[in-house]
Amino acid sequence: MRFFAAMPRWEDKMPKRVLIPVTYPLGGIRTYLLYNLRRLCHNEGSIATRNEGSVATSNDGYQFTFLSTAGEAFDLFKNDVADWEGTEFVEVPEAKRGSYGMIQTIRRTLAQKEFALIHSQGLRAGTEAAVANFFRQIPHLITLHDVIVPGNDLLGRFKRLKKFLIATATKRATVIIPVSYDCAANHLEHFPAWRRGPVRIETICNGVDVQRLLQSQRQFERDRQNGSVTLLRNEPGLSDDVVLGGFFGRFMPQKGFDILRDALLLLAGQGLQDRFCVLVTIDRNGYTNETIRSVTNDPIVSKMVRLIEPVNDIAPVMSQVDVLLMPSRWEAFSLLVEEAMVLGVPVIGSDCLGLREVLTQTPASMPPKENPDALASAIADFIKNREQKKKEAAQFALTAQRRFDVNIATEQLLTLYKRF
Repeated sequence: MRFFAAMPRWEDKMPKRVLIPVTYPLGGIRTYLLYNLRRLCHNEGSIATRNEGSVATSNDGYQFTFLSTAGEAFDLFKNDVADWEGTEFVEVPEAKRGSYGMIQTIRRTLAQKEFALIHSQGLRAGTEAAVANFFRQIPHLITLHDVIVPGNDLLGRFKRLKKFLIATATKRATVIIPVSYDCAANHLEHFPAWRRGPVRIETICNGVDVQRLLQSQRQFERDRQNGSVTLLRNEPGLSDDVVLGGFFGRFMPQKGFDILRDALLLLAGQGLQDRFCVLVTIDRNGYTNETIRSVTNDPIVSKMVRLIEPVNDIAPVMSQVDVLLMPSRWEAFSLLVEEAMVLGVPVIGSDCLGLREVLTQTPASMPPKENPDALASAIADFIKNREQKKKEAAQFALTAQRRFDVNIATEQLLTLYKRF
């Protein structure tokens, strides 16, 4: 076996290079990479850790080679990490989309440069990297960012054969890292061979960059007081009496926007169409046309929805809504919900797989999944008790900031990296 971390090339103070295969750096995967790897990056200089209230540091540093499918998503991600020292990018050409092109590109990259570690993002990228790494046996971590459910059957056709092939390839990885305990249990149900090793399963729950969120929120408050920002409520029809919700997920079926749309119709039937409005970010990465038509073509729903452009910094937008809405059908975890609770924003989220793990033991409302009536009831209750709900969320914010701090996850990830 060749474990490059043990080779003389890696001096004690030299940054170690890590290959990051990722099919598409979008959504939660993109946020995960920005939150976690930024702290492991060599040019950050140190990694903050807790030590009885003080801050300790580690001088361990890593440099990353991101390998992904060519396209707009990867181009945008490159801009996000352009200032990371020593960062490299490898594209899978458009003409070679699919598993074969990914495997071929990973194999060629591994042959051209020495890596201390491979850290794949997602089951698909992890499987492809495991195949490409079969003979080299570089230490390989796979972070799981999704779950396998009937509406999100990653296996598709020839399920039994694909399960066997995936299990055979990935069980030779070094460590599989689910981002939640629900995610871990879900995958072990589908891949029981992992229990027999040699791969190890080590759950590291997702976290958010608390300090960046709070800093951005404070800057927004200063700008608001100075009158230097245009508030979302300044739009006609959004008076202080209108309860402002936020739906900041993508329009894929998983996120349940259709459930929210049906709940809005139910609220309108209760005479609340003038009391509630939802800010909805436009999905630039697909699922747009059908969903937009379902809003614009309905005279009732179109009055209760405001479409806004997506933003890189969610804190200023999140700070302007009264409640975050997450009517998901399933999640592996939810960074968005963590961000809301850290900022003191109330949450109404379904009790679906993955999301329930984050919402348990919080002030959030948790109506049953795929139930527009229950969602409408939860929203109506919030409209009636808005100030009390906002007070409870604000009081919980300090607990959320301790519970969901990404440094907890980063420390665990660093400990894992340092084994190799």
